[in-house]
Amino acid sequence: SQQSSALIDLQEEHFTAGCPLWLPSGTLVLANKVKLVNTARRIGIALVHVRHVSQNPNASMFAHKENILNSFVMFRPWTGSMRYKILLGAFYDNDLDTFLHSLEATHLFLCGLLSFMCAATTACEVYARGYSVLFVRNATASIPISGVSAEMIHKVVCAIQG
Repeated sequence: SQQSSALIDLQEEHFTAGCPLWLPSGTLVLANKVKLVNTARRIGIALVHVRHVSQNPNASMFAHKENILNSFVMFRPWTGSMRYKILLGAFYDNDLDTFLHSLEATHLFLCGLLSFMCAATTACEVYARGYSVLFVRNATASIPISGVSAEMIHKVVCAIQG
């Protein structure tokens, strides 16, 4: 069996204070993603980056510009490893499944943002396509919603993901 890691929506919108989707816990999540990426590259686990892009080319959120934290060299995608999505799930309207099959991937380490939206939706899609998935708890995060803390939302999502 082959392993692969998917980095979902590792984008500036989540790490820039003042953005509506800013993660106060972003520094810790980012540090854990660095560890995951470095380990994966060191031991030969393939990485796939999935970027959320707006259907509006002039949008300020999820803009079409390359905003995948290019200031951090460890997150720059390898040639051919970038996939784009316009909805929550990483498999919608792209060749991610074909790409993972080309890697002979059977197990997927999933980290991403936000845990209750894009990462959880992608985890369900991964299961539905027959892959096994490990939802990397300390490399995913949430934002607060309607008075419910980000930590509580994240705990619930992680409990559901197993």
